Amino acid sequence: MQDTNKKTKAVVLGGGGVTGIAWEIGIITGLLQEGIDLSDADVIIGTSAGSFVGTALASGYDMKKLYASQFILNESEVNVSVSSEVMKLWTEAFIYGKDDKMKIGKMFGDIAKKYPSIVSKEERQAVVESRLTTTIWPSKLKVTAVDAETGVLHVFDKDSDASLINAVNASGAVPGLWPIVTFNDRYWIDGGMVSSTNAFLADSYDKVVILAPMPHKYGLVPSVKEDAENLQKRAAISLIIPDNESILAIGKNPYDPTYSTESAKAGFLQGIREAAGIYETWL
Repeated sequence: MQDTNKKTKAVVLGGGGVTGIAWEIGIITGLLQEGIDLSDADVIIGTSAGSFVGTALASGYDMKKLYASQFILNESEVNVSVSSEVMKLWTEAFIYGKDDKMKIGKMFGDIAKKYPSIVSKEERQAVVESRLTTTIWPSKLKVTAVDAETGVLHVFDKDSDASLINAVNASGAVPGLWPIVTFNDRYWIDGGMVSSTNAFLADSYDKVVILAPMPHKYGLVPSVKEDAENLQKRAAISLIIPDNESILAIGKNPYDPTYSTESAKAGFLQGIREAAGIYETWL
């Protein structure tokens, strides 16, 4: 007989570049050391960096092993940064898009098409494949990406007509930084360009843990904190953002893989410190 009193759980993993991946892995492993296993979630929602980490977590991969891998240089990674010109266009998208997520998403799609990445699709594919712990869709994983033509946010899962590699590649396709992704006759860009976590997607769950490497508010779109406060009206919410030590470890460019090791270390220690605060929420 199904336990109708059982509380449903969701983990939301936000975007934050390669250092965000390392930080989230560190947080999850630090929590695990303190007896909090986020893989117990009923659903894991990954956006951009979070889609890579979410794949591992949702598939039951050994997170301690994944944490250890952050101390070894991944030779497939490419050190990139957003140009000042593209950054200006990002800012304009939020100014002119105001609180219209679809309009902002479409403007980011236009940026991706007008300012193609200097990284080839083959190089980016190698990066994506090197980060993934499996190519098989985990049953509890959901991955976000934005349709570059319409600006509509899509959520992919095991029942979608998209491979895991394509979905994760699209979810992390930062406009002007990484190549735009094409599949199913559509163009796709980063799922975190309007909301770095898309935490609102967890609105039907009773307990939610949100990891947000990039918690800052842009324009009039609700911030991660505002999304969490809205979810808190009906659910138990734990929002974890980088503390001062993690901010220093992550550095100024989240796309620089040379900061991954320190980001993972800082995340691990922060995860241990955060554990007591979310223990009752999660367990």
